Amino acid sequence: RSRAAARRARPRRLARDVAARAPRRTSATALALAFGLALISFTTVLGTSIKDSTARSYTEVITADYVVESARNEMLGGLPAHAYHHVSELPQVAVASRLRYGHWKDGRSTEALTAVDPVTLPRVTSLHMVAGRLDAVAGGGVVLAANVARERHLKVGDTLAMTFSRTGTRRLPVVGLLRDRDAQALSTGYVISLDTFERNYREHVDASVFVKVADGVRDADARKAIERALADAPTAQVRDQAAAVAGRNAMIDQVLGLVTALLMLTVLIALMGITNTLALSIIERTRELGLLRAVGMTGAQMRWMIRGEAVLVAALAIVAGIGLGVAFAAGTVTALGRTTEATLTLPVGPLLLVVAVAAVAGLLAGLLPARRAARLDVLTAIATI
Repeated sequence: RSRAAARRARPRRLARDVAARAPRRTSATALALAFGLALISFTTVLGTSIKDSTARSYTEVITADYVVESARNEMLGGLPAHAYHHVSELPQVAVASRLRYGHWKDGRSTEALTAVDPVTLPRVTSLHMVAGRLDAVAGGGVVLAANVARERHLKVGDTLAMTFSRTGTRRLPVVGLLRDRDAQALSTGYVISLDTFERNYREHVDASVFVKVADGVRDADARKAIERALADAPTAQVRDQAAAVAGRNAMIDQVLGLVTALLMLTVLIALMGITNTLALSIIERTRELGLLRAVGMTGAQMRWMIRGEAVLVAALAIVAGIGLGVAFAAGTVTALGRTTEATLTLPVGPLLLVVAVAAVAGLLAGLLPARRAARLDVLTAIATI
């Protein structure tokens, strides 16, 4: 057993020495793979951090048992006009509170806002006001997320000029500041009342309805009653908290999947580069490889040595690429944390999977060059100038 270990150790040492002998070539070969792995780890860490932050803010702030949403997209609205009334009138429902979303202009850009019922919303949420009161929006005011107020240098009592599609520019008084995490759960940093929304917008379409089940009613029975009440609204979906969070993160998952698939192409190209570099190296080292075979290196040891070179290049790329990707993702999350409640989450499982796949891919990249090196004719290789 010790002899077998020694036989395997010698090719590994030779592979390490060859990689160290040409550091520029080794680093240049690893660079492309490191770049692809850095982008994959960056998107993985950033996407996971955003998803976890969204889930935490939603589950902490939204206390409703169910949410009725359009199957299309919560920001696009789409619930039938009667959906809220049918649900709120059910005896199994203690309270229902509806939300609407709209867009407005401030002269520089277009922003999104959330319209709520200030009477019922506190019964289905656990909102934390930094300043002011939520119910003050009933008088025509606007509540801002704390980070929005900081960016715009506004405080309670100031006014904000908002341009609406129906009524043009209106100056709304700032009546409260909402904690950033709570604003994230409501999807926007601007909150007005439903009455203010109806006065300033032409379309009055509900985006979602938060539902609190009545005391003494089983959640399953309440859900069945809600689904029966919405039988004539095929686009309406009844979701519990877990499903609602999954729905909000579905778009992130789709983007991550698409980006990862595209980045895997760069990794594949980088692995082809490792194969080509090793193949050229074998041509350059034909005499050296022949001498190694002449002094007793077996074909199996030769294959181990070449595969070891490929794995060393992949290992260098893994350390550099994933390290840089995680570092850049941490910096991005920190920057986002100034305006949202984003916190860094390291997805250990997916990152370990990336490491394993890259290591195996590096090993596979060395298979063809290793087989070619092992098949070299010893005498012909030694005679090569």
